[in-house]
Amino acid sequence: MKKISLLFVLFAFVATTAFAQDDAPEVKEGWDTGLGIGLDFAQLLMYNPKVGAGENRIALGGAANFFANMKKGKHSWDNSASWKIGAQKLGGGQFFANPDVKQPWQKSIDELRFDSKYGYAVTENKKWYAATELSFLSQVLSTYAGNYMRDITGTDAHPIAQFFSPGTITYSVGIDYKPNDNFSFYYSPIALKMIMVMDDEIADDQAFDADGIGLGTSVHGNPWRSGTDFDNVLFNVGSLAKAQYQAKLWENKDGDPRVLFKTYLTLYFDYLQGQKRDENPDYKTHVDVDWGTETSLNVYKGLSIVLTTNLFYDWDVPVQETDYSRVGGVTGNLVRKPSFVQQLLIKYAITF
Repeated sequence: MKKISLLFVLFAFVATTAFAQDDAPEVKEGWDTGLGIGLDFAQLLMYNPKVGAGENRIALGGAANFFANMKKGKHSWDNSASWKIGAQKLGGGQFFANPDVKQPWQKSIDELRFDSKYGYAVTENKKWYAATELSFLSQVLSTYAGNYMRDITGTDAHPIAQFFSPGTITYSVGIDYKPNDNFSFYYSPIALKMIMVMDDEIADDQAFDADGIGLGTSVHGNPWRSGTDFDNVLFNVGSLAKAQYQAKLWENKDGDPRVLFKTYLTLYFDYLQGQKRDENPDYKTHVDVDWGTETSLNVYKGLSIVLTTNLFYDWDVPVQETDYSRVGGVTGNLVRKPSFVQQLLIKYAITF
């Protein structure tokens, strides 16, 4: 029960500080839209290489994000979408693991996000809103064993992940506090969260721990009982809290941000955890965490160096355990631990 208090502590803190910010500047009305595109690229060609000198390498990566926010009268509508993608190919010619296959591309990151939140002001100062939010998380490209982007076995193997397998949709209704353009806090006492694995062959991929014992789920978190008895969707009903903040850490003489910091924190508590613990004694009470940051250094007129991070934890979704002493950097075991991702990009952003 201690962990559920995290949601209410955060809510109480924001509610208390709300009155201290009563003199916050008015938020501009109308649409505010923007687009950012970030890229990273590495290339190496070796022809008749010296022994031990290395091998060909090409790596492509990027991130694109779009936002469209509207303020008009008592109406507020915030929309954002982002896609992070990265892939690499090491060596050339035929693949060492299968001479019948050309050197494959290997995925390093693939994450598609979409969020839309609508609010209607319930106070005269237009800082408190009755609101509803819809969010979506998935990947776009198919992934095969070894994180390769095509089957390397030559056996027409099925992918281990693809669009909507898995995909997570969260829909909630609550209250939103937006004192200015830099900060918002949203709390919903009623939030539906669905983890969907719509491809049956992917949904049937059972998850095992380090001892080879089944975790009662697939590798993506949907309920799994046997090869013929599994659910494509995991339903959660709970409460959700989400805070977003941005700040200029360093400004130019004209007031434009030289260093801009953005962050968000989403916490989710599932009301059905007691029922799940009755079905599985190993089930642990927990709060789902999704925390992201973006720190950008403006180099020249919209061109920036950007560092992004994301910390994710959901007991229902097992992750691969990292061990840099193992081949590939993972043990091959699935564990219920936090997952962390960091990405460095050169990004160009425009506002229109």
